[in-house]
Amino acid sequence: MKAFRLAMAGMALVLSMLGAPAWSAALQPAQSDAFDAQLSVPYNTARPVKVMMLDVFEASPARLQELKSRGVHTICAINAGAWENWRPDSGAFDLRLVGSNDAGWQGERYLDIRAQDALRPILARRLDLCMSKGFDAVAFDDTDAYAHRSGFPLTAKDQLVFDRWLADQAHERGLAAGLRNTLELIPELVGNFDFAISESCFSTNSCDALSAFRKAGKNVYVIEYTNVRRKMDGYCAAASDLGVQLLFKTRSLNGKIHRRCPP
Repeated sequence: MKAFRLAMAGMALVLSMLGAPAWSAALQPAQSDAFDAQLSVPYNTARPVKVMMLDVFEASPARLQELKSRGVHTICAINAGAWENWRPDSGAFDLRLVGSNDAGWQGERYLDIRAQDALRPILARRLDLCMSKGFDAVAFDDTDAYAHRSGFPLTAKDQLVFDRWLADQAHERGLAAGLRNTLELIPELVGNFDFAISESCFSTNSCDALSAFRKAGKNVYVIEYTNVRRKMDGYCAAASDLGVQLLFKTRSLNGKIHRRCPP
């Protein structure tokens, strides 16, 4: 284990010194390249897509290599701002840093992101896992705890320090960094992150914030959780105006897709 950590640290240092670009110039996916997100079973990785987000713990190196052999860009999903009781490293967290369950899923609770010394080693190990499995990028979730009832007196300044550290750590490992949700802080974070993923922003009339990523030439993927035809038609028109890719999924983010815009 010690040798593995030293190897990961050495690789991160080399990538940092070389200034490894996000996604890599040769592998930059186009905004129009079909995107999918699958974080729970049943999976369907045979679908002809070009960008795939998978859970960092659940995705196997063999599955990733198979996707990469088909030219698929892979994104590991990491929950950076909340504790989840089903994760294999959940016991590594100091429970004094675990707050309220306002994060949305049973067994998921916001973390006190101000406790940098305690949290950063755990998150660094997750990023090492993402890199060692062969992912191209990482998308960080729950990076807006300050805007929720986290159980801690978090501020936007606390959040910016935490989120920028995440992006820097991804880049040091040669991974493109994706901002998942956190729309209110996009003006301050668009320069740190390489792409954005947003959930339900059309249904909450908040997608306009993502235009900063598109103006910067960075990809944006939006996921909505509806199969109502009237809503899908309206959201697709709005996605076209904003220049983003829109995917209609089940809330569990399994292999099922209701519709994609553009098709």
